[in-house]
Amino acid sequence: MELKRSVYKKILNWRRSQNKKPLIVEGLRQVGKSFLCEKLGMEEYENYVLYDFRHDKSLNDIFINKKEKKLSVDSIIENSIVHFPNKRFVPNKTLLIFDEINDCALARESLKIFAKDNRYDVIATGSLLGISDLKAKNIPAGYDSYIEVKPLDFIEFLLACGIKEETIELVYNYVEKNEELSESYINILHSYFIRYILVGGMPEVVKKYIETQNINEVRDEQQSLLKDYMHDFGTRYNEKGERYIDATLLIRISRAFDSIPDQLAKENKKFKYSVIKDGGRSSEFSDALEWLKKIGLIVKANNLRVIESPLKGNSITEEFKVYLSDIGLLMAKYPITIVEQVLNDDLGAYKGAIYEAICADILYKSNYDLYYFADSIKHLENDFLIETTNGIDVFEVKANNGKMASAKMLYENRAQYKIHKIYKLIKKGYGKGDYFESFPHFLLPFFLNNIKENDKKKLVLNELPKI
Repeated sequence: MELKRSVYKKILNWRRSQNKKPLIVEGLRQVGKSFLCEKLGMEEYENYVLYDFRHDKSLNDIFINKKEKKLSVDSIIENSIVHFPNKRFVPNKTLLIFDEINDCALARESLKIFAKDNRYDVIATGSLLGISDLKAKNIPAGYDSYIEVKPLDFIEFLLACGIKEETIELVYNYVEKNEELSESYINILHSYFIRYILVGGMPEVVKKYIETQNINEVRDEQQSLLKDYMHDFGTRYNEKGERYIDATLLIRISRAFDSIPDQLAKENKKFKYSVIKDGGRSSEFSDALEWLKKIGLIVKANNLRVIESPLKGNSITEEFKVYLSDIGLLMAKYPITIVEQVLNDDLGAYKGAIYEAICADILYKSNYDLYYFADSIKHLENDFLIETTNGIDVFEVKANNGKMASAKMLYENRAQYKIHKIYKLIKKGYGKGDYFESFPHFLLPFFLNNIKENDKKKLVLNELPKI
């Protein structure tokens, strides 16, 4: 089965643009990068050629010009014909797909000459680009463009489950008009949302769920993915661009990664190196977290010094929370008893951690940077903050419908805390208080999309008068 991905529109826009640069499609392994590139090749080109650098090391020879020192597009194509005798290389009609380009430094360097030559469209994928680029010296700047592919979001999950696009559009319309959905819609969407928490958005996991409707087989698929990622832990690249495993880094990454579920389960979810091991310090484990972040397996939410734009400029680098980039992968790290509680819509002691993690999942997949605000002196703790053209919005995540003392204090001191609106995310239903609006968690992706669309409309340039 084919999953409908919204990011494919961005790839199509690249295809149809004039004077395009080579495109790098980056993201966590197994998020569907290669599939989307091959889909583009099949649907938009007469021919496409897939270079699988991860599994075929002989392809590196294509980028070595034995006749002369200078590498050229013609020499690359000439060498490619030898490796792909059944493929056609027709200028302006052939797409070259460099899969896992981080495993071939010479292919990465060749993007510059392809950009200048402009006879062949080149699209590359990379899951370890963040760590391989740390060692690369000859990577050209300004000769490529990037698109990131993330796991399926909740709306893509709904479409994969057979929810009609007309229904999705209806929900969008209700959110845009600030109207409430009927109770029947709320109950149905909440049920799908519970399944999404357990399944997440990794393509093969979603397919397994749709094919089997069996949560045990879903967990097996998730566990298999996690093992695959662990095989990459500690990967580094030497000066020649060759991959190797740093054993010390591997241990640090494994320990840091395994600590995340416990870190999130604590009342104060600020990441603490001492939870990884007694006496753990930033100097020992910060590089491990950075490695996990660069490959796309975790997402950081930074605390803020002040609630003031720009949020990035006011973030505290050393104070942060850590979430997995996909809610399903996090749930796979929790015991089966927690999964049973989720299925029964009773999350028990983990409810705060799980609902906060799912909202982090939604914000990340909606392409927002994650920030929170915690002031231990004034006893303030606010879950998530985002920047819009209207100002800074605050999102408080509640497993049911709890109080919001910190948010209320922000509102009462809004001259000091530069906020636009406060939203309360709850399990079901709607509400409106003196200082906040509340709506169900599952509507957050629709709500964020509406914010983005309104922001875009405000940034449209009107034609200036001629003088």
